[in-house]
Amino acid sequence: MVALMYFIDYHNKYLSTFAAIVIHEISHILVSIAQGRKLYCIRIFIIGINAIFYKDYYKDTNFFLINIAGPISNILISLICVLLSTYYLPKSDNMRFFILTNVFLALFNLLPVLPLDGGRIFRDILISKVGLFKAHKYSRSMSRGLGLLIILTGIIQLHDSMYNFSLLFLGGYIFYCLKYDESEVYFMNIKNLVYKRSRFLKKGVYPGRELVVIKSMRLGDVVKNMDFDRIHIIYVLDENMRLVKVFTEQEIIDSMEKFNGEISFEELINLTK
Repeated sequence: MVALMYFIDYHNKYLSTFAAIVIHEISHILVSIAQGRKLYCIRIFIIGINAIFYKDYYKDTNFFLINIAGPISNILISLICVLLSTYYLPKSDNMRFFILTNVFLALFNLLPVLPLDGGRIFRDILISKVGLFKAHKYSRSMSRGLGLLIILTGIIQLHDSMYNFSLLFLGGYIFYCLKYDESEVYFMNIKNLVYKRSRFLKKGVYPGRELVVIKSMRLGDVVKNMDFDRIHIIYVLDENMRLVKVFTEQEIIDSMEKFNGEISFEELINLTK
């Protein structure tokens, strides 16, 4: 790729862009390692690098710090380069391009679109408010809307410049990632719920959340409204809004394992009398 870029006299811009992306990703990696995550491997692509970490469901990880680290690093690098080019180094088109690349990379990644950093931050904020499944639903809808807007903007861009299809590529990449995101949500929530007990025993204290459900609701439906970072107490009411029974989160998980997620709370109460 470097040889190709050199042949078309675009190697300086390509290397500047590659360097900005590497800085962005290394920031994610360093913050992840600082939180105790174990690195599995680093993959190198023609448009940057990507790190894969071992999954540790026992460890509490601050993903906000990990996600925000990339854009912040690009902003800091751009500010440092502005100071250097202003007071110490002669101004050049390559430095100006590198500064703008870092700024635009940071701003673009802060868009609330999955799988960008801003999309992950937006999704995590929603998870703490409405639960994992609704958060994924809302964040995916937001991502589809903005992804479509990016594609439409790319069509306009392509009309003005027949050789610039970058926004079309980015819009297509967003929809490609959304295609594989949905199937993992349910299993990710179940894994987090199962490993939550171990995290709770390790910490000794954990934030809680109360859910109130009608007795005709299925167990699987209430699990969709649970957060991965809260321990839930479930209050079951009848049609007259009277308390029937109280369940802990672990009792719901054990009942789903013993019976299935299609069973209702009313059926569960009758079976356990």
